[in-house]
Amino acid sequence: MRATERVHLRGMGISCALGQGVGVCTAALEAGTVSTTPLTLPGLNEPVTMRYYRIPDAEPLFATERFDHLLAKTTREAVAAADLSRDEIERLPLFFGSSCFSVEKSETKYQAALREGSRAALTLPFVGFQHTADAIRDELGCAGETFAFNTACTASANALMIAARMIRSGWCRHALVMGIELANQTTLAGFSGLQLIAETLRPFDRRRSGIVLGEGVGAIVLSADPGASGLSLTAGASNGDSYSVTAANPDGSSIAAVQSAALRQAGLDAREIRGIKSHGTASPMNDTGEAAGILRVFPKPPPVCALKPYLGHTLGACGVTELILMAAALERGVFPATPGFEERDPSLDLSPAREASEAAAGEYLLNYFGFGGNNTSLLLHKA
Repeated sequence: MRATERVHLRGMGISCALGQGVGVCTAALEAGTVSTTPLTLPGLNEPVTMRYYRIPDAEPLFATERFDHLLAKTTREAVAAADLSRDEIERLPLFFGSSCFSVEKSETKYQAALREGSRAALTLPFVGFQHTADAIRDELGCAGETFAFNTACTASANALMIAARMIRSGWCRHALVMGIELANQTTLAGFSGLQLIAETLRPFDRRRSGIVLGEGVGAIVLSADPGASGLSLTAGASNGDSYSVTAANPDGSSIAAVQSAALRQAGLDAREIRGIKSHGTASPMNDTGEAAGILRVFPKPPPVCALKPYLGHTLGACGVTELILMAAALERGVFPATPGFEERDPSLDLSPAREASEAAAGEYLLNYFGFGGNNTSLLLHKA
């Protein structure tokens, strides 16, 4: 694909379990930092405890103002790094993906109504799609179009893909893309009830037993104009798989199809891919399907990594948060290691990298798969 068809990563901002700020998080990633905290959910008939990847800040986990503070800080970092003019910021369109948006604000309002004995106490008085968009636009002073994506764990990956296509089409020159997922009791209790929670994330490991949730806010300014990083999105593809409510077909067929579609779109052969960032949830069925899908397209895979052991499964935010971490590592010339992988699973025949290695210039494949059977693959170019 010609360089003029690429969409460039002009500025990035992130807050996740590794810290706040791209530089802080990248340094922690390279150091192999993995840090979860114990979490107990309040107000339930039966106690629910779990390990959780929380953003290290001083505010209480479920404080309503925390959402706005983290959103503002992360957005400002990305836009400042992009070095946009005031006029460009005012016209900036917003694409954002999340599983829950600002549901914790809705929970707080419901709890307050219950305490007051209000007859108008609704479980979810609002879902927060527009509230989230308004908070970002008010922070930046922008008035561009807004697009929200709610496709489970592929939400912000699809936001990235569509924003890039609209830049290529000439609809806009720059776009702000965000992935947002902050702690809320609805999500945490729901996943606990599904019995999908593990103590430790072990992607593709023989002993893998489930996911560990995390929170993250990520922001990327995509642009038709090159940035200083030399990083760009080359292509992206998405498909649907009705095999199961919670996962793609474990034979890997739909996962192979979406990877192949991204490669075709970019005019690339599988042998040209330098490395793969897996979705790597560490749940038995998801890792089985992903390993099978990778091997269908790459009989001899390039290096593979999983980033969730560093920041947890950030659900709808993982498209943006994991792209930022991968892009920042590649910019420093590093292909990340995968913490948690120790024992090879013969049934998968796929072993992610245990040690970091040098990242050469070229194309890297990034995978994302979600509840409801949505699969997305993006291609990231390192100049």
